[in-house]
Amino acid sequence: MSFNSTILKGGIAAAMTGAALMSIATSAGASTNASYIGSGYPNSGAAVWCVQHNINYWLVTSGSDAPTTGEDSKFGTATKAAIREFQGEMGLPQDGVVGPKTGNAIMSHGDPYYTGSNMPNDAWHQGTKSAYCYSYIPTSW
Repeated sequence: MSFNSTILKGGIAAAMTGAALMSIATSAGASTNASYIGSGYPNSGAAVWCVQHNINYWLVTSGSDAPTTGEDSKFGTATKAAIREFQGEMGLPQDGVVGPKTGNAIMSHGDPYYTGSNMPNDAWHQGTKSAYCYSYIPTSW
């Protein structure tokens, strides 16, 4: 193998590695880019689970008498009803859709383990941005 061929192959490998690392670094995305969650929206299983789990957490810890919903990662009537109940309690329009305002409330009042509200707000953790549900729930942060 010639010297030029070796350099060319090394350069291609380095470019491919860089592209792969860039896609890993950006694949989670910021929550300001997360899709709305609700009827008529493309709902990922992880996003729906984050909504279900965090609203259930709030319902139980707030002492609400509203029923919790199954955490099955499927958006259905029970999930929509739970979102509406949560929105009403938060003083938000009760449309059953998780957009940035509802997302902000979910991330502020949900399970600290999945929302990051128990994480320090420093450069390493970036507040809630390193939490599991951050990339799935739309917020304005």
